[in-house]
Amino acid sequence: MIESGNNDLAVGQAGEVSRFQIRPQVWRQYSRSRAYQDADVAALVAQKHIAYLETLFRERAGREATDLDIYILWNAGPGYYERHGFSLERVHREIRDRAQRYVNLRTVPAAQQALYTSRS
Repeated sequence: MIESGNNDLAVGQAGEVSRFQIRPQVWRQYSRSRAYQDADVAALVAQKHIAYLETLFRERAGREATDLDIYILWNAGPGYYERHGFSLERVHREIRDRAQRYVNLRTVPAAQQALYTSRS
C-alpha cells in the first residue's frame, strides 16, 4: 500500500516494478518470472527479499531487525544503512521520518485501516 497504493502496474522513477516497487535486478535474484503485475508472484519475490534483508541485517548488525530497520533496508538499501552503523539516529532525517510513518501505519489497528482504505 505504501509503495504503490497496491497498483500492480506501477513503475517507479528508478524503474522499480510491481506493487512492491522492486528493482528488476533485485527481482531477478529471486525469480525468473517477469510477471511484475501478478500480485502473487510479486508477493513471493518481496517475501524472499525481506527474508534476505533480515538475515543480512541480523548477521551484520548483530540484532533482529525492527520495522524501522526493514523500512530503511528496503528503501535506502543495506549498504547505506551499514555505512551509517545501522543506527537510526545516523540516517538522513527524511528517511528516519518516512520510516516512522511506515511503522505508525503498520501499528494502526485493522479496524482503522479498513476505515481508511474505504475512504480512499
